[in-house]
Amino acid sequence: MNSERLFLKISILGILLAIILGAFGAHALKDMFSNYELDIWNKGVFYQTINSLGLLSFVILKKINIIQKPPFLLLTIGILLFSFSLYSIAMTNVFLGSDHFIKSFLTPATPIGGSLLVLSWLLLLFKVEI
Repeated sequence: MNSERLFLKISILGILLAIILGAFGAHALKDMFSNYELDIWNKGVFYQTINSLGLLSFVILKKINIIQKPPFLLLTIGILLFSFSLYSIAMTNVFLGSDHFIKSFLTPATPIGGSLLVLSWLLLLFKVEI
């Protein structure tokens, strides 16, 4: 499988999971989460959706030769670290408490993932050849 096809599948899976996780948060977790935790969860869903669509756009831009080497991997890792750390933080608050030591391991993943998201989009900005 070539890398374009792989990242196309990853982007589609990311969108699919965002829809499922959004519905799960809205229905299954709404009574379990506080407004704060639901807000954290929804931010994860939002950024996962937007950046999964972005990954899809990277594939399209690469396919039509507007960019040569898009930062696929940075965006993918950024989505995983950023959104999934937010999901984990919300779940940790509910099941283990807001001061649980696991949260101290998860919390740094969010800004690292966010930085990778920003970096991947900045790299794309400088790689666009029209």
